[in-house]
Amino acid sequence: MNKLIFEEVKKPLILNDISPRWAARLETGQQLPTVLSVTWLRWYFELKRASRCVVGEAHGYSSSYMYYCRECDKIGWKFMLYFTLRSYAKLDETKHIFVKHWNNDHI
Repeated sequence: MNKLIFEEVKKPLILNDISPRWAARLETGQQLPTVLSVTWLRWYFELKRASRCVVGEAHGYSSSYMYYCRECDKIGWKFMLYFTLRSYAKLDETKHIFVKHWNNDHI
């Protein structure tokens, strides 16, 4: 008797799976808030706060990753920097780096 064995195939996660709130905010092609607007300031201070940033959301709104994942810590700072500089290209690049890192090291 032949048995079919199905292995669970893990599909790579996307930013919307990892940090859905920030994924919606940083959607490719969407305009960032106007500098120093209320929304811009709120996002800036959330990105500056480790537990509220893109990476913090992925870690359950915790800043503990700063102590056990150097790469996540580095990526979190990049999100804040490129948001401040309004660099769409670098934000998009950082999103891809984060998703790849998350899929390789955190699932």
